[in-house]
Amino acid sequence: MRLTHIAIALTLTLLVFTGYLAWEGQQTAKGAMQELEFLKKQQAARNMARPEASSMLPLPTVPAVSIAPPPAAGTIAEAPPLMAGTSALPGGGLTVPKEVLEAEAKGVNTNTLRPMQKQVLAAQPVAKVKTIVKDQGFVIIDAGSKQGIAKGQKYEIRRDSAVLGKVTVTDSIEESEAVADLDFASIPAGVSIEPGDELIKPTGN
Repeated sequence: MRLTHIAIALTLTLLVFTGYLAWEGQQTAKGAMQELEFLKKQQAARNMARPEASSMLPLPTVPAVSIAPPPAAGTIAEAPPLMAGTSALPGGGLTVPKEVLEAEAKGVNTNTLRPMQKQVLAAQPVAKVKTIVKDQGFVIIDAGSKQGIAKGQKYEIRRDSAVLGKVTVTDSIEESEAVADLDFASIPAGVSIEPGDELIKPTGN
């Protein structure tokens, strides 16, 4: 009787194991089929993305740029047309104001200057700042009585096209230098007067 039970148990175990193997084989086959199907779809997508040679448009051709031949010996080449608003000078130059040329030489873009900035830039300098004594509120300039500097005269301090502040000449005037009091209220915050800044007559700003 015990042998019969053992035989039945072994038979059931074998059946279960065989069934498991069969199920696992089905799963493996199913996975292989799915992978094959995925590869087919991927290949089809690549073929769709790759245009056929017959459907491709030819690239447009760019015509060669014609270059005018150099003028013959002994002749003068024709000058290009002038820009609007400019006039020709003898020799082929353009009329450009002197103050604009000086500003451009300093790196100032005159195309963006406002009218007041152009007026400041065009003003003739009277003197330059030699020394700044900020804690006592005055500057020493490099012009004096010989250049017509007199007590009470008011000037603006200029750097390029900007007015940095105002000064008033005191009675400490010599032949080639003078002292001028700083008007701190006219100096914008963060701005400092430096040697080399120029004095000009008030521009009315």
